[in-house]
Amino acid sequence: MASFSLSLLVLMGVMMTAVAQVLLKKASGFEVRTSPWILFFCLSGGAYALSFILYSQILKYFALNKIYPAMTVAQILVITLVGLVMGEAVGGRHALGLVFGAVAIYLILA
Repeated sequence: MASFSLSLLVLMGVMMTAVAQVLLKKASGFEVRTSPWILFFCLSGGAYALSFILYSQILKYFALNKIYPAMTVAQILVITLVGLVMGEAVGGRHALGLVFGAVAIYLILA
């Protein structure tokens, strides 16, 4: 598989996990077992299922000890950016942690 395709596969895996998290956050705003909660909860579950399928394919091409930490930190970065868009605050310590996370991704994958 071409390097571009592998990068795209990893990006899709990270993004699907982020989408699942956002949908689950949306579901949390509704009472359990109401129609909107069921809708967002099920959409989140579907996004998680797709992210697991993508991750199973990603593991064919990357060492687990490299791709898991890199994708986890990437997901944290994406979720934090989405949180900012949704109006959530990010303090200085949080931002510094994100910088360290980005450095960690570089060091792990270099």
